[in-house]
Amino acid sequence: MFNLNLMKKSILIIISAIFLAMPVLSYGQQETSTKETSNNEKKISYSFINEYGMFGGGTFGFTGIFVNGIRFNKTQDLLGLGVGYEADFRSEQSIPIYFNYRHYFPGKKKLQPLVNIGIGVRVSFWKEWISWYEKYYDEYSGYWYDEWYGYSNQKITPGIYATIASGFKVKSFSFTSGLFLKSWNKEYFGGAEIKVGFTF
Repeated sequence: MFNLNLMKKSILIIISAIFLAMPVLSYGQQETSTKETSNNEKKISYSFINEYGMFGGGTFGFTGIFVNGIRFNKTQDLLGLGVGYEADFRSEQSIPIYFNYRHYFPGKKKLQPLVNIGIGVRVSFWKEWISWYEKYYDEYSGYWYDEWYGYSNQKITPGIYATIASGFKVKSFSFTSGLFLKSWNKEYFGGAEIKVGFTF
């Protein structure tokens, strides 16, 4: 025989279970939609760039740079402060410190063309040899000879650092090539450089 009270109790338990389960079932969905919305609305994000490459023109050498910056997601512009290390045949060792601007253009699929500009100072340090000759008289032979004397002196000079390059980014991988203007010990020289690296 059909029991109406049992049916009412069963419906009440099912409805209560649904109401109790609704916050649990909807919690994950709300969290996901909130995260997606916050990611879409994030206007500024942190960006770290590290690139390595070679340069030539006036000298030949190796360069490595690190840029900490902020990226404006709406306009795809990046502003940062860069520091690097360079070793070449002209100035031996240098540390560029510069302001960096980078713009990403919308590209097809995952490839993003970019343009990169950096300008700042370049601190070069090397060892300069100071030498001279002094005459001395050899009593045994009866002749005058030139004696060489010398020592190394550590030199540090500031200069300019400027570069403009273009390239592309695919996910975190980046590739750029461009032109530079640098100075060392009041001497200016320019050339071309190529770099590969990662952007996070």
